[in-house]
Amino acid sequence: MSYVLLILQLANEKGLSTDDILAQAHIPKEHLDRPEARFSLINGYAVICRYVMDRCKSPGLGYEFGLRSTITTHGILGYGLMSQSTLREVISFGSRYGTRLRMPAWDIQILEEGEHVVLRGTENVPHGPMRCFSSQQLIISCYAVLRDLFPQVCSDTRLHFDFQEPDYHQHYAAHLPECIFSSQFNEIRIPASYLDLPLRTADKAAANFARQACEQELALFGDNDRDVMRQVRALLRLGPQGYPSLEQVAESLCVSARTLNRQLQARDSCFRHLLNEARRRDACILLQDPRLDLTDVAVRLGYSTLTNFNRAFREWEGCTPGTFRAAQRTRGPLTPST
Repeated sequence: MSYVLLILQLANEKGLSTDDILAQAHIPKEHLDRPEARFSLINGYAVICRYVMDRCKSPGLGYEFGLRSTITTHGILGYGLMSQSTLREVISFGSRYGTRLRMPAWDIQILEEGEHVVLRGTENVPHGPMRCFSSQQLIISCYAVLRDLFPQVCSDTRLHFDFQEPDYHQHYAAHLPECIFSSQFNEIRIPASYLDLPLRTADKAAANFARQACEQELALFGDNDRDVMRQVRALLRLGPQGYPSLEQVAESLCVSARTLNRQLQARDSCFRHLLNEARRRDACILLQDPRLDLTDVAVRLGYSTLTNFNRAFREWEGCTPGTFRAAQRTRGPLTPST
């Protein structure tokens, strides 16, 4: 959503109407109030960008998007990038989650060539007439992250593009490092001597939180061969109000509850079975907390009575929750598998 909002902001500054733009991609305006909303790359986002470029006669939209973007434009990904300890870790984190979660049209390779580390973009889908825009958006957005986190590195950074220098480049050149055109690849080259440069905003706890959030998002949206059971498992996380309902999970996956039920049945499963999996997983974790009595654990997991929780837990583990808790205290802390 943040990328759509940035494009809309640029378009509004050029006199275009938000309603007209959203109508091109059949996107309801109320989606703008949903920060977690996602859009089709080809039939949504690309349609919007193409329409704005054509109507505004703005071939430099990729430059403007990249230069205007900030670390917060990338949401939880940006939060994770700014929490890493060094430039090396920033590059590694971005390589794992960046293109798969935010720019799936590209794959980024990390290479060390002599005295440079290279971030090289290769196309995952054919771009056609949008290729220059997408290349600029990718490379300059990545440079903007570097600019925000490590400004001292920028003067030694080089941006490479595999197309000829466009007429409008000079309009933006003052805001960029040296750009080299007609290169073999679209890539960013950074002196390897900077790789262990520390990051002032490093925070280990925040980095771990961001990694977990990105892994969950990756389980939901990161692969082309997404499996509905893996997606539902990723969404069945225990929150302050308990677990999400079937209808809430279906809405997150952009399907109806009936369709989701049918998809699970086709895999010899059902929502209740996956919910019980999640309860079993979380029960074993909650029982390690000495501040919670057994009734507290039962209520958090959504059981109306301790008796019902005892019955379910005995089916899962072959013993009562109290017996399990006593055994865990004897063995030491449990490290649950994911």
